[in-house]
Amino acid sequence: MKKHTQELSKDLANAKFAGIDFHKRTSVVAIGDTHGGLIQQVTLINEERIIREYFQGFVGLECVIESCRGYEWLVELLEELGHTVHMGDSRSIKLIAVTRCKTDKIDSKILMELLAKQFLPTCYQPSATERLLRELVRHRAQLVRTSVKHKLRVHANLAKENKCIYAPFSLKGRQQLKEVKLSEPRRQKVDDDLEVIDFLELKIAEQDAKVKYVARSNPDVALLKTIPGFDVLTSIAFIAEVGDISRFRKANQVAAFLGLAPRVYSSGDTRRNGRITKCGSKLMRWMLVQSAWSAIRGSSNLRACYSQIGRRRGQKTAIIAIARKLATIAYHVLKEKAEFDERMLDAGLDRAVF
Repeated sequence: MKKHTQELSKDLANAKFAGIDFHKRTSVVAIGDTHGGLIQQVTLINEERIIREYFQGFVGLECVIESCRGYEWLVELLEELGHTVHMGDSRSIKLIAVTRCKTDKIDSKILMELLAKQFLPTCYQPSATERLLRELVRHRAQLVRTSVKHKLRVHANLAKENKCIYAPFSLKGRQQLKEVKLSEPRRQKVDDDLEVIDFLELKIAEQDAKVKYVARSNPDVALLKTIPGFDVLTSIAFIAEVGDISRFRKANQVAAFLGLAPRVYSSGDTRRNGRITKCGSKLMRWMLVQSAWSAIRGSSNLRACYSQIGRRRGQKTAIIAIARKLATIAYHVLKEKAEFDERMLDAGLDRAVF
């Protein structure tokens, strides 16, 4: 027994890789040597003290965690202990490592082996600052969605008694809402929804103030705001969702990252483009589409491009194309650290400067 313990300690001294199958309460860790051979597998409770005590026994591990919810604290802890953390792309890993039997131990071992053999498909790991920006923008978006939901409920309750009011949430509309006669149950529902809406609007205003405060200290926001259709919120969201712009070699890669690139079906001499992939941030795609509607009103070049595509493919396809063009323009603005110049569109370019 003592000899076995000594051999295990010797093997652990040669540990190089760690595959971590992270869950809400526990994590299964597979430790491997320089060749990806399994040395040890343990199940750890997700408490900072326990995780710290275990990983303090290793030096400079290459760790891999699948991208999932709530992993941030573990990544920060491992990096604090001097280990390198890679973020595995769950969807690609599932395609590569198809097994008949799936357990947490098998998953952690597969992660470790893929990392050791340099076959691990990774995804971008945002910095702490980028994560905070994403949470800020997404939290505001969630508040807005909830507010809209309650506003629609007010409209529905009014419609049920044929008491429709134009712009019921303006100052004049609020006065009309107070005076309109409704049955007691519906009056109570409308009053409750209005109370929730007032609270949400206050919180949205607080988030807007935070966004503007962050924007003042970020020079990239001022550059992005020179793009037609981009306001402070869209600029902050683009910076937060895209992250380090230098990781993209081409502007089209940004569009693909945001799910605005068309699907490609190619076989032999046949090539067909389908609908957009809709990968990446759903919120950022929506914001770019909204910016596109503003952009075609403010830019003659983008308006002409929209009209040309719209005649051939329809308005929906055309506005998506403008949103994709805005993403490529934003890439060049951030990459070249220059304000956007409308003359670039005159020359048929998405770049910021010549």
